[in-house]
Amino acid sequence: MILVRSPLRITFGGAGSDLISYSSQYGGFCISASINKYSYIGANHLFEQGIILKYSENETIQNIELIKHPIFREALKVIGLKTPQIEIISMADAPNKGSGLGGSGSFSVALLKTLYLYKNIPMLNNEIAEIACDININKLHSIQGKQDEYISALGGILCLEFNTDGSVTHYPLNISHDTYINLEENLMLFYSGISHNTNEVLSLQETKTKTNDPDMMNNLKSLKDIGYHAKLLLESNLINDFADLLNVQYKNKRERMSNPNPFIDEVQRDMILNGAIGVKIVGSGNGGFFMAYAQDKNKLREYAGKRKLEELRFQFDFSGAKQIV
Repeated sequence: MILVRSPLRITFGGAGSDLISYSSQYGGFCISASINKYSYIGANHLFEQGIILKYSENETIQNIELIKHPIFREALKVIGLKTPQIEIISMADAPNKGSGLGGSGSFSVALLKTLYLYKNIPMLNNEIAEIACDININKLHSIQGKQDEYISALGGILCLEFNTDGSVTHYPLNISHDTYINLEENLMLFYSGISHNTNEVLSLQETKTKTNDPDMMNNLKSLKDIGYHAKLLLESNLINDFADLLNVQYKNKRERMSNPNPFIDEVQRDMILNGAIGVKIVGSGNGGFFMAYAQDKNKLREYAGKRKLEELRFQFDFSGAKQIV
């Protein structure tokens, strides 16, 4: 039995500038942090030929080509099991789709790491990240960038530069211990109860980026600049200024949405009045998790409880994708 975990993530600034249609022209930048909430993949050898998959559905098949789940199918193709005799199970600490926490990327990384371990093929985590990106972007044509796969594979709090040639440069955010403690103690996640379709949300951005729509291009440039500004504020220990920058990020993201959700707007505003300095939606928007920097955690929790917004308590993760069994 092999069991692997791969962390989910939150983003401090710049997320969205990694979208391939933008970063391939102008480059992108974001600050991303992995958290101690995970996607888990377990694999076990079967004594008879076949493939058993257990996720939100169950599949029992004999041929890789017949697998319904696209990421399972493409990952098993990459590994190239000639006579598959494998059972694979999937679990997660948060929804893999629509949470805004990078669940699909985390799932892909965990699955690939599990399969390479199963076949005794040594692979570095950054290599696994790139293969996961190739599956999701090139084979499955997901509208996305490379942030989720890289931060999940590598772990930590990283600055990620998305170069025009498709490569990714990564290095740790250079923050003080006090800043780290402030972030871990005061950042809070609350589930909106709404699952969003990332491809649907990003499709308009993709179309407008490819046609060099001036409003979209200005928005994405501002978004990348916000990422660099967040880096400056955090490395200078200007925590309250960073917290307020979350509100700027929310407005920036809202401008890219074709149909903003009034409920999301209302909760974001109310959280500012109930204990938060800054609030944004993580992920592509219109659902998933709110990320708030709290000035009064008790007041914010009380408000969230009244609105039935479930809190996801977390710490940062520095191990990345890791075998645990």
